[in-house]
Amino acid sequence: MKQKGQVALGAVPTLVITLVVIAIILGLGAVILQSFQDNMGLAAENSTAYNATGQAVQGIMTFADFQSVIAIVLVAAVILGLVGLIAFAGRTA
Repeated sequence: MKQKGQVALGAVPTLVITLVVIAIILGLGAVILQSFQDNMGLAAENSTAYNATGQAVQGIMTFADFQSVIAIVLVAAVILGLVGLIAFAGRTA
């Protein structure tokens, strides 16, 4: 029986696919926003829209920096779950 906070091994492929989809969306979002900002031209360089687009690109890149940490935590949870499963196999409470 799965306790609160444990990651089921069957959920790992779903979590991996979710991380891949998030990475694709972040990459596309960054490319689209950067292209949009570049197309605004030098005339709009100090406008509110130009600055907001730049801040959005920075926000996406900051979130993307944490994706590797999320992946490491996911792998650690799976490894700890396997170690716990092996260590406590056959024991009852």
